[in-house]
Amino acid sequence: MALARPWPTQSQPSSSDVQPGKETLASLLSPTWPEGPKAGTLFKIGKDAVHFCAASVVSSPQRNLIVTSTDCVAGGETREKLVYAPSVRKNAKGAIETPDGKFAIPRQEGRNRVWSGAHAAQSAGSTETKSGTAFAVVGPNGNGKELEDTSPGLRLLTGADRVQSNVRLAASPGSQAGPCTGSTSEASMPEASTAGLRLDCPNGAEHSLAGAALITRYDAANGTGDIIGVASATQKPQPSEAARTAVYSPYFGPDVQNLYEEAVRGSKPASTPPASPLPVKPSPSAPGTSSPSPTTASQQPKPAESGEPPTGGELKATAQQIAAAKRAEAYWTPERIASAVPVDKSKPKDGTASPERGAMAGAPSHFDNNGVATVGVFLITEDDDPQSDPGARPQFCTGSSVTSPTKSIVITAAHCLSDNDRFKHLAFVPGWKPDPGNPSRGTAPYGVFPIQQGKVYIDGRYLTLGPVKGDDLDFAFLRSGPNAKGQFLEDATGTGNKLTTIHFSELAQKNVSLFGFPGDSKAPLVCGPTTTSGYSDRFLKIACNGYAPGVSGGPFLRNFDGKRGEIIGVIGGYKTGGPTNDISYSSQFDGEVTRLFNQAVNNEEPDMGTRSELGTAGLWKHALGAAAGTFHTSSQENGDSDLIVRWDDGEVTLYPGDQNFGFYPGCQKDMPCETQLAKPNDLFKKYADLITAGDYAGGAAYDLLVKWVDGEVTIYPDIDQNTKLPTSLDQHLPNEIAVAPADSVWKYARGIATGKYGGNRWPDDLIVRWSDGEVTKFVDVDGAGLHAEEQLAAPNDLWQSAALITGGDFDGDSNDTTPNHDLLVVWTSGKVSIYPDVRAGGVQTETVVPTAEGNDTWSHARVIAAGEYGMNDWEDDLFVRWSDGEVTMYGNTQASAMGREYVLVPPSPLLRAAAPITAGRPEDPCAIVCGPELYRRTH
Repeated sequence: MALARPWPTQSQPSSSDVQPGKETLASLLSPTWPEGPKAGTLFKIGKDAVHFCAASVVSSPQRNLIVTSTDCVAGGETREKLVYAPSVRKNAKGAIETPDGKFAIPRQEGRNRVWSGAHAAQSAGSTETKSGTAFAVVGPNGNGKELEDTSPGLRLLTGADRVQSNVRLAASPGSQAGPCTGSTSEASMPEASTAGLRLDCPNGAEHSLAGAALITRYDAANGTGDIIGVASATQKPQPSEAARTAVYSPYFGPDVQNLYEEAVRGSKPASTPPASPLPVKPSPSAPGTSSPSPTTASQQPKPAESGEPPTGGELKATAQQIAAAKRAEAYWTPERIASAVPVDKSKPKDGTASPERGAMAGAPSHFDNNGVATVGVFLITEDDDPQSDPGARPQFCTGSSVTSPTKSIVITAAHCLSDNDRFKHLAFVPGWKPDPGNPSRGTAPYGVFPIQQGKVYIDGRYLTLGPVKGDDLDFAFLRSGPNAKGQFLEDATGTGNKLTTIHFSELAQKNVSLFGFPGDSKAPLVCGPTTTSGYSDRFLKIACNGYAPGVSGGPFLRNFDGKRGEIIGVIGGYKTGGPTNDISYSSQFDGEVTRLFNQAVNNEEPDMGTRSELGTAGLWKHALGAAAGTFHTSSQENGDSDLIVRWDDGEVTLYPGDQNFGFYPGCQKDMPCETQLAKPNDLFKKYADLITAGDYAGGAAYDLLVKWVDGEVTIYPDIDQNTKLPTSLDQHLPNEIAVAPADSVWKYARGIATGKYGGNRWPDDLIVRWSDGEVTKFVDVDGAGLHAEEQLAAPNDLWQSAALITGGDFDGDSNDTTPNHDLLVVWTSGKVSIYPDVRAGGVQTETVVPTAEGNDTWSHARVIAAGEYGMNDWEDDLFVRWSDGEVTMYGNTQASAMGREYVLVPPSPLLRAAAPITAGRPEDPCAIVCGPELYRRTH
């Protein structure tokens, strides 16, 4: 291998002095490579010579796929051997090493298992010379490890804009000129029907660049990112130009996505050959589109009339999957499905005329009582919540199947899932239609397909921004399990709809049909074929009559043939799908929808919502306490929660909640402002110990309760953004209430939680954890102070280890008529517990909350505060500040599971390595960490 030579590319964008390299791998390798992503090396071993190219691992369900340039696998003999090494290096003695092993490309029927150009199962002996992309399957290495066990896979991103910033070129042998990072631009490619990409790199990077990946969103911590191209040609600069080498890549469009899917299907261990081209009548393109959908026969799904599942290796359901499907089928009876109510309430039920009606008349629609195999109801239920809205009845949106190698992918609207994470029993029922024997009932001809736990894929930016700001990302993929017969989705219904991206200039499409289940209909409402138009260059717009609540997630299908079509959108976006029943919108399907689709296909971890506007982890290390409550006047109308934070320098800050599991930072136009309630001061710095908040004294806003280190307890009523708290011992607010005097027994209080524990609808009851482990309850705290005290637990060793406590409604059974809050406890060990319905059961019944992070991580929780930070009406969202300053929100937490994590402040580069939590309060958490690094907050 040391004598292997770079494989010359077979096409150049223009005449240049690039010649096949005479260098060898040994001469090009350097002991140290540039920083950033690195490509592996694909060796092509012929009879008389060995050549090499760059190639990269691409994430796939079988964990055994690489991607490179077509040039790297074309022009040789079928008997040539292909071997991939994820890493190649030169040791101190100059010898070549492959520390992660070598992975051979297996052969099938005399051909290497390579997919390139426009043909499935293309062999290395092809005469294909057009620049393009190739995928290859690799076998395990000598230690029996699969490829992605040794190297993380890059996510394939197709359909993205050609102009991208912060794109990195994976380093390959000979890339000694330094890391190549820059912006891509559109460039013409020889013998290609569409424009490609160009990336400028430092001169000298022309060595062995063929096949190197172009990567965006590169994460240096774990070596992953999105691959948007592969280098197929290079061009050295002219003498008069700057010392930059241009790197060219074909565009990753629908053809590359199809090629990837063919490779994935063919990569499954099976004795059958990879998928063969399937003849099908080409579908017409909408006017003005160059190539809005795959154009070759091999890229098309099987003819819909056959109703057969996609080809490829056989999938087999496990006993556990079948058992889960039987439980789902037993739960989702026709009667329960019929009782479901729409998740979305964005469209008026009265069909109020659209203000745009004159510009776009609605097309007629009809109910199809025969059902549509690839369209159905996506079912959701709340966690046994008795409240009349929305939890007493199951809920639904519309969903549809998407063809994939897994035969199990469902698409719907993100807003069907983003508002509340109390969801259980997620399931998809394709082909839902009236029962011919009893039209008042519905029937599920293909069965019920449960959604796999945790396999809901929503763009992280949508989770961060919410349904209004993130409405151009209003789509979600779900990974379903098999039905009770053990059939996977596409085995039961036939091929799903084909995911198809649309450029923003091509939003005007013809021959589009719209589907959805409005209201309590048993049959899908079908409109079209008709035309779409573009709106704001980000949305598809369609005028179809009668699309009332329930249709969210319904597919826009182009070229629908009666069973399936090309899915170019789902009802969602532009304020969750449209303002009236006769106008519907979809977020544009571009590279982002493909990225999410590939995440679902490859069974990757879903995105998380992230925010960083609140500051840095270094800042939030200094937050000593937090209290949730309705403070800001903007929150008082709906009773939403805000957050008061006490800092180690004495400052007290109010953060208005944004009703989207986060807070409004700073002071932005037309938004509530972050407000300083007390400037840095010695009073709160030296003497404040614990804070909590509730509605003790009455009024529109919550009150702040402060327990001081000397045992004094004070209530500051009606806190809002205009409040100014005292900052010295001689200052007092005129309406402050002295609850307990100095030197009282309260100096032994170690934790206080406010909630609805007394039988009325006011959060004016306290649970107190004392230093000896005793736990007591005070109900109806008011302007007259404390009242009856009830002992919930006698002094004991167990409760001495209760580090943090907070009150909320985590089991969803509290309302104004029967308030019944719960107590959440984080123990010094890191265990998280919920004691439900404290009013009735005290603290005798414990439910341990499963956490993804485990006890070791939760032992580093430092501040918690439960509140109503999301979009429902329960105090079930958990704010957490960690020892390293990271801040997260667990939206819609319940006793059975911690809610979805939203990262409000990312962690610092240091891991959570501070000392584990202790029950002692004054020493924890900043006395050790902060010291001379004390951070003075500024705005």
